[in-house]
Amino acid sequence: MKTTLLSILVLTLISCDASMEEFVGSSWKVVELNDNGTSVEVTNDVMLKVNSDTKFSLKLDVNNCFGSYTITGKNDIKIEGLGCTEMCCDSKFSRAVTTALYKVSKINLKGNIATLSSEEVEIKFERQKIVSEAEKNVTENNTIIVNKEKTPIKETMNIGRIENPNTVDTPTGEYIELYKSPCKGSCEEYNMKFYEDGTVLYTGKFNAQVQGKHSVQLTASKSKSLFSDFEQSNFMSFQDKYDDEKLMDLQETHLTYKGKKINIRFVYEAPQDLQDLLKKVETQADEALQKLKKK
Repeated sequence: MKTTLLSILVLTLISCDASMEEFVGSSWKVVELNDNGTSVEVTNDVMLKVNSDTKFSLKLDVNNCFGSYTITGKNDIKIEGLGCTEMCCDSKFSRAVTTALYKVSKINLKGNIATLSSEEVEIKFERQKIVSEAEKNVTENNTIIVNKEKTPIKETMNIGRIENPNTVDTPTGEYIELYKSPCKGSCEEYNMKFYEDGTVLYTGKFNAQVQGKHSVQLTASKSKSLFSDFEQSNFMSFQDKYDDEKLMDLQETHLTYKGKKINIRFVYEAPQDLQDLLKKVETQADEALQKLKKK
């Protein structure tokens, strides 16, 4: 008889008379994630449910994932056939957990903590005794849901629904450009150019809450600090693309400076220095968006 993902460990570490039924249907929440020795901040609930002795489901903050596993020996595990629904957009943390699951090879259980790990990653789960709303939303079958939302096409990606166009004077000098692509769900497509004097040029396209071309002014000191960070970084030496092709329908982020454009589709594949730069740009982008929404 096959054992469950969790019962095999209890049988070897806790007691020899624990029944398989005790663990099938149990739920676990991700409480820690380490990737190549770096701790990834936990920003939302990610729930693992052991549906059977071979199947599991994963509830992210937006999407559901389903897969199978095989236990060999005392604590070797192999994850296979992991697929997710394609609603946009899961958090960076949720996507990092999904990617890490592909890399695990060991499983260990100590009390109410289950650890999936390999030489590269470590995911710690805590057993959930009370059914949360996140668990209730986990789909009980393993059918991959086909997203029926409008899929972006060339026309929307290049032009967008410009409902409120206006004339914006383009400043001179160097700029830092941030582009967010559409996706199969509700991702907002927009483009922002940041200038050192604090000027931000914005174009809202597919699904953007703010449509059309606009300009907004941020604090010059913040902009100068951002440009200084880019100058002191190794931006020109980074790769042109950071991605994980196993993850479906992620929003693309393009970061451009002095003609160098980097496509960051999966941020956790990017070096930490580049992640830090992107975070600073996105912080200023959020500030600019808030000002535009108040206009």
